[in-house]
Amino acid sequence: MSVLIKRLLNLALGELAASVSFVVVYHLYADWGGSSQLALYFLVFQLLQGAAYWIYRARTIGREPSPVARGILTLMRRGNLISAVIAVPWIVTLAESRTDMAAGFLIYAFAVIEYVNYYWYRLSYGKSGFNMAMLLRAGLRPSSIHKLLQRG
Repeated sequence: MSVLIKRLLNLALGELAASVSFVVVYHLYADWGGSSQLALYFLVFQLLQGAAYWIYRARTIGREPSPVARGILTLMRRGNLISAVIAVPWIVTLAESRTDMAAGFLIYAFAVIEYVNYYWYRLSYGKSGFNMAMLLRAGLRPSSIHKLLQRG
């Protein structure tokens, strides 16, 4: 297995592990209510899309992605944007307490950052994933999905 394939599969595994970890930790320690739960599942949905994308890319190394894959990614990018807009009033409506709403909006913000990171701009640099100094030095660069969609 090539180094690049291993790296892509490690990215996918990291997204899957993060998804499971967030859900388990939330339900064990921080089940604040409907608002934060909605935001959590929006975040998990973003992470699972990231995992699926990295697995797909690992399987298609050296080949141009299919028009069907491009179409799905385009639909997902648009659908996620619509979901992000619709989620805001629902986070307010479903809030069971101020803590629930605050947690909901914090988790939601993280989900939106993940959406931007996957579909628009690469926000993670360095070995740790997020390195603000490297991001400021490198500037915003198109994400892998964004570049793939631009080619098609």
